[in-house]
Amino acid sequence: MLRHQPKDDVTPLAETSHWPLTIDGRRVVIPHPLIVSLSNHPLCGDCLPHGVGYYPMAAGHHMYRRAPKDHLAIYCVAGSGTAEQNGRQVSVGAGDILLFRRAVAHRYCANPHDPWSIYWVHLGGHQADAYFDAVLGDADTFLIGVGRHSRILEEWELLLTTATRFRAPHLIHAANRLKSLLSLLALLRHQYRERHAPLDVAQVDAWLQARIHQRIELAQLVEATSALSQFQFIREYKRLTGQAPMQAFQHLKISRACYLLDVTDLNIAQVANRLGYEDPYYFSRQFKKVMGVAPRDYRLERSPH
Repeated sequence: MLRHQPKDDVTPLAETSHWPLTIDGRRVVIPHPLIVSLSNHPLCGDCLPHGVGYYPMAAGHHMYRRAPKDHLAIYCVAGSGTAEQNGRQVSVGAGDILLFRRAVAHRYCANPHDPWSIYWVHLGGHQADAYFDAVLGDADTFLIGVGRHSRILEEWELLLTTATRFRAPHLIHAANRLKSLLSLLALLRHQYRERHAPLDVAQVDAWLQARIHQRIELAQLVEATSALSQFQFIREYKRLTGQAPMQAFQHLKISRACYLLDVTDLNIAQVANRLGYEDPYYFSRQFKKVMGVAPRDYRLERSPH
């Protein structure tokens, strides 16, 4: 969520600072010829670091990029700052991620009274936008909250360490460290949204799992696990999981059916009955809709020959 800072409290972001690297800071800039030589490499051309660093207590740090030639990710781990893009100004605090895309002008600076400590990475590649999309999800913003995580720090430190060797094998490895970092950010962003969502998906799924042998109605599920209306419940569950709640329940049942078909000698009707299906033919149709084969064929395909 964008946190707009009052205009009176915002330090002007006027020009790029000539900010000196502190004794505790680290900065690695990948040589441009090496980046060019690997830009089409099948193992790293899709997402390649151009530079990476860590600036602790970065007092006086500010930047204005009018037409940046690469993407930039910044992770604030302490302190605070401000950022601006497309006329939208936001405050940045510990646990926030800034994602600036190539060719989009932006500004950012540390708070002079509470200077931030940040990890950053400049990157390019033909899939860089896709990685940013994965982290942002459906959020129409350039700032997201993921919280403070030791795993993010570990990944960024590994990326920093790997990128210090200016040889192709090391940079290929660094590129894959970068992709691992971005994938982790996407996962943690999703988990962060779940924790701060009005619906507890884990609680819903646990309630469904405990009743996998029953037939339930959507109204029962909504009443037992939330204070939302049915419409709000369906919308929120689908936003967080990508599927409707009753569809998720059906998938839990079919997954359990696969297990029973694999490890027991129960016939199809008995499996259906254990999962709350009174009509084994209806169960078979639902099984085939999910798995692509009928339960009998599923068992035959997986049985030893």
